[in-house]
Amino acid sequence: MKARREQLRIDPKKCTACHRCTIACSMKHHGMINPRLSRIKILQFQHQNLNVPVVCMACEDAPCIKVCPMNARTRASNGSVVTDPSVCIGCRACLYVCPAGIPVANPYTGQAMTCDMCDGEASGPWCVAACKDQGALQLCEIDSLSIEIARDQAGRFRKIYS
Repeated sequence: MKARREQLRIDPKKCTACHRCTIACSMKHHGMINPRLSRIKILQFQHQNLNVPVVCMACEDAPCIKVCPMNARTRASNGSVVTDPSVCIGCRACLYVCPAGIPVANPYTGQAMTCDMCDGEASGPWCVAACKDQGALQLCEIDSLSIEIARDQAGRFRKIYS
């Protein structure tokens, strides 16, 4: 039986860039309010009046796992791609190889950080709970429809950059 995999479904139309998600993430993982320590980032396209929360997409064939010289990048039980801080040397190879440019380096340790969907947290990801009023972030099971929606949204953002 395959393990259930979940992902964050992002609706940019509902994001107000309030940064509650980034605050919740930094609190969960570091016990402090510091958006630089958040594993979720908000891209702001001011000319299009669009805010886009972005997180690791946990690629099925994740290049960041393959490129890590220390094998610090692995897949968590919930399917997310995570970094073991006791092994990561901060070389940033995973940051450079990511096709979406999602992993970020911890500004204090240099180690890679990506969304782990608050693995092991019974209540689910803190960012989703923090965004409950806006509804821009939702946790959903990965299925073919959610993959198609993600591809469609990626195509729209590609046009913005062009």
